Amino acid sequence: MLARIFVGIVIGLVAGLIEAGSLSLSKRQNQIAEALIFIVGAGFIGASFMFGAIYGVMAIAEIAIGFYAFGKLFKRNKTTP
Repeated sequence: MLARIFVGIVIGLVAGLIEAGSLSLSKRQNQIAEALIFIVGAGFIGASFMFGAIYGVMAIAEIAIGFYAFGKLFKRNKTTP
């Protein structure tokens, strides 16, 4: 159970990394990465719902927590020259 929680949070962190544009990817590569992380996230949520509705809702929350944590931990501060 604890491993599933960590996996959900890692999926959210990776989704935040891809969405923030922190990786130096071309536009096409970024679209492919977004599609792949969507497939992984959807598969994780679907597999969690197979165990029960509460696990599916927890999977959604874990991914959201990971995405939110990425935004808070690795937020770029804009500096004005």
